[in-house]
Amino acid sequence: MQQRQDFLDRLNRVSYAPQNGMQIIGPAETRAAGRNRRLAEMLARQSRSYRNSLNQSRLKLTEILSFVIAFGMGGMAALIARALRFQITGNVAQMTGDFDLALDVIFAVAVAFLLREAVSLSAVKRMGTQFAGILLAIVTMHNVVYEMPDLFSKLFSPEWVQHVRATTEPGTLYFRGESYHI
Repeated sequence: MQQRQDFLDRLNRVSYAPQNGMQIIGPAETRAAGRNRRLAEMLARQSRSYRNSLNQSRLKLTEILSFVIAFGMGGMAALIARALRFQITGNVAQMTGDFDLALDVIFAVAVAFLLREAVSLSAVKRMGTQFAGILLAIVTMHNVVYEMPDLFSKLFSPEWVQHVRATTEPGTLYFRGESYHI
């Protein structure tokens, strides 16, 4: 009976042997086998590291691209907002610089919100970039009118283009009714 208990105790000790990859029972590892095992571990680590860095660079590229798209969507929202406002009011005369800017920003933010929902753009992370695109488009849109008057006369009207060209100068930022040379 004692022999049986000793045998069970030995089996119990072997079953709880450390599982750290070291072989406790059996022949010692040869030099070539050890080298091959270490090389395989090193290649596996390097492969994991390369995959992680590749995934991170892809993530950075898509994140940068999403900011560029958000900025462009902000500019597009400002253009659409001005076109909508012109179609709703139908007049080319501006009210005041502050009121005009406020209406443009409000319309553009509303259009940007609709565009953002349409393409499922992350609202919180890209909102600042989209707003920057809106502001830049609002203060520089008259420069584009000087470069492409035919397109804007089709989008808005020839009278609107004449009004923009009469009240602004090319190569400036138009903010709150004032032109600032770039």
